[in-house]
Amino acid sequence: MKSNKKGLSLALALAALTILSLVLAGCQSSSSATATATPAVTATAAPTEAATAAPTQEPIVLKGATTTDSGLQYLEEVAGTGAKPQAGELITMNYIATLPDGTELGNTYTDGKSVTVLWGKGLLLPGWEEGIGLMKVGTKAKMVLPPDLAYGESGYGSFIPANSQIVLEVELVSTEKPPEPTAVTDDKLTTSSTGLKYYDLAVGDGEEAIKGASVTTHYTLWVKTDTGYDYIDSSLNDSPLDFTVGLLDTVFKGWDEGVTGMKVGGKRYLVIPPDLGMGDQANGIIPANSTLVMEIQLTKVVLPQVMTPVDSKDYTITATGLKYYDIVTGTGAAAETGKTLVVNYTGWLEDGTQFDSSYTSGSTFSFQLGAGKVISGWEEGLVGMKVGGKRQLVIPASLGYGDSAVGSIPANSTLIFEVELVDVQDTK
Repeated sequence: MKSNKKGLSLALALAALTILSLVLAGCQSSSSATATATPAVTATAAPTEAATAAPTQEPIVLKGATTTDSGLQYLEEVAGTGAKPQAGELITMNYIATLPDGTELGNTYTDGKSVTVLWGKGLLLPGWEEGIGLMKVGTKAKMVLPPDLAYGESGYGSFIPANSQIVLEVELVSTEKPPEPTAVTDDKLTTSSTGLKYYDLAVGDGEEAIKGASVTTHYTLWVKTDTGYDYIDSSLNDSPLDFTVGLLDTVFKGWDEGVTGMKVGGKRYLVIPPDLGMGDQANGIIPANSTLVMEIQLTKVVLPQVMTPVDSKDYTITATGLKYYDIVTGTGAAAETGKTLVVNYTGWLEDGTQFDSSYTSGSTFSFQLGAGKVISGWEEGLVGMKVGGKRQLVIPASLGYGDSAVGSIPANSTLIFEVELVDVQDTK
């Protein structure tokens, strides 16, 4: 499945990360035109990158800038005439972020899209938060964030060295109050057996979101308070979120239950009790034991793939315990060690639960056979396949993930895959 900057779990999306951190995280996991490895087939998790060495060049001193008590250097280049942002408002801005040596970290101008973020809630780097507070709509300013108002002694992976200044050019485009949830009276709400409350603001007429289906949803999220609602996040400012219904590996229980049974085109209002939300743990700007209010729009449903029934006597069983059966015998080039294979695939647990599929993303998956990039059951089971073929693999835990749980795959799981060989290429 392709790596996606917004393809985050809600817990990560709501953590107190900076926009820049999200951009860098996307770069760290970026892929080629074909899909990168997913937990369903990769042999091991990607290693954590250590911070690079501290910078050796002289710190930047921004000529003509005002230095605040915190050490932020701020230089207004174009004076704005609009409103000043207030804490809790949604600001939209353009920015260019670089290291002191000019290495570009993020640029909304080249990306072609401004960013919108809740200001005054600690979702930006401290120096960035402070600098925005000095601006008005229409202002363009340059800022130099000292390390202690940026990434400090830790840096950020291989992108930002420890103790680095961050140089920002920021244009404040707009500031506005965040949206309020639709007014829905208690008598309109239906309460499920779990305590989830819901109301259909619009009933869809497309495909239904059932267990195992891959869905795409837009959402807006609030925390219910004694006096009203605190806005938290919305995909309407960026991209919708994709997840598989029933897996609970991306969204919390109330969201998963709330989307189940919706049809494409529908919009649903949810009141989610703490035990179906974030529970007794604070998460980013969501306090512990919060009741959440959501409005979700279902924009796409991809129904789960159906596993081909195979009689047990039809499998070939290898010495390692791997079972395989050719559903379709290919006639093209054969899969050989060292070659790059391009495949489509779906994976299930023994109970039929689908945990991954390249068909969901619409992207094939490419890897070099024999390079240790995928689980052992794939390395063994795909050798000899020919282009155009489709093979079912029944992979014992010893050739999969063993006694380790990975994503929604429990420890000691037998995995069932159907793999379609699309192409065999020379490895570059």
